[in-house]
Amino acid sequence: MKNTIFTKELLSLFLSTFLVAVGFSIIIPVLPYYAESMGASAFQLGLLLTIYAICQFIFAPVWGSYSDKVGRKPVLLMGVIGFGITFILFGLASSVWMLFIARVAGGIFACAAIPAAMAYIGDTTSEENRGASMGFIGASLGLGMIIGPAMGGLLSSISLSLPFFVASGLACLNFIAILLFFKESLKPEDRIVDQKLHRPNLLEGLRTPIAVLFIITLLVSIAEASHHGTFALFSQGKLGLTPTDVGWAFTTAGVVSVIFQGLLVGKFIKWFGEDKTIVTGIFLIITSFALFLFTWNLQSTIAFMAIFAAGIGLCRPALTAAISKRTTMPQGRAMGIMQGYDSLGRALGPAMGGFLLDINLSFSYSMAIIILIISLFTFYFYKVPVVEREAEQIST
Repeated sequence: MKNTIFTKELLSLFLSTFLVAVGFSIIIPVLPYYAESMGASAFQLGLLLTIYAICQFIFAPVWGSYSDKVGRKPVLLMGVIGFGITFILFGLASSVWMLFIARVAGGIFACAAIPAAMAYIGDTTSEENRGASMGFIGASLGLGMIIGPAMGGLLSSISLSLPFFVASGLACLNFIAILLFFKESLKPEDRIVDQKLHRPNLLEGLRTPIAVLFIITLLVSIAEASHHGTFALFSQGKLGLTPTDVGWAFTTAGVVSVIFQGLLVGKFIKWFGEDKTIVTGIFLIITSFALFLFTWNLQSTIAFMAIFAAGIGLCRPALTAAISKRTTMPQGRAMGIMQGYDSLGRALGPAMGGFLLDINLSFSYSMAIIILIISLFTFYFYKVPVVEREAEQIST
């Protein structure tokens, strides 16, 4: 393991995850209009979003476990090229059912890259630098999420299908870059070659000393996904914000996320440790959601979105680093299970938030605040028993 952060391999991984994020987010401004042009209803559009997260929930643990068997590089390659093929399917689609097939395939392959990338960091970085490295990769995802929607919006003015083909081209370039420049991190002697390919049970994560970290991942993901799924409608209903206004808010969030994940979270973890960084991040997210309920104009909304992004920028990498450093499972399996809980939250959050938003404009954010408060209490009450169990293992 290397004690430096900015290695050639990590920079290569940064580029790879950046291109994955650009390829994913380039279609965000286009997909609703593209699906609508084929006669999709609002409900069907919602299903397109939900089914993607459900596929990730099912397959992310499989990919993570598989990377423990064959190595990180093959899984990264399969995920990226599969992702690229699904974008071609999207671009060639002529009916709603074809969109669903492409979306299912996209959900299956998209979740291969991120667990393998996180497991790669677990293989190659020291515990001291792991949090900063996780943040560095999170920053690449955030940067991709800034550039992708802007590119998608510009390309869609030429053709609604063009962003999908461009995203496929980016995936192909990513595949070539990984194939030529990426070095395998998992040595053959460290692979679990006799492991059968199966989907690890997410309950397996709850039977480990770090169960509380998987639970926190799920709860934070539900709250975050609820916010992402309802923010536009909430802002429109409360302040009459336009899609352009909402775009500025998300762009601000992306910039703040890059700053915190790329530059600050590693220092926070070194100074205060993963646990305090996680708690600080969750507290900032709660604060932002409470402020959203009282927002009064675009400027205040953008400011509160920045607070939200700062919280996510601290919480997410710290959670990933804590799981990676403390797990007793192989890195790939642990990252896959974590991604499974994250995807489950992303499937549940928008549905729950949308349902509550239909009842009352403030209910979705109120629910998210309650969920995050529960996560803080869960973390507080179950953190000490975990430490005690770890101490018992060491003493024995």
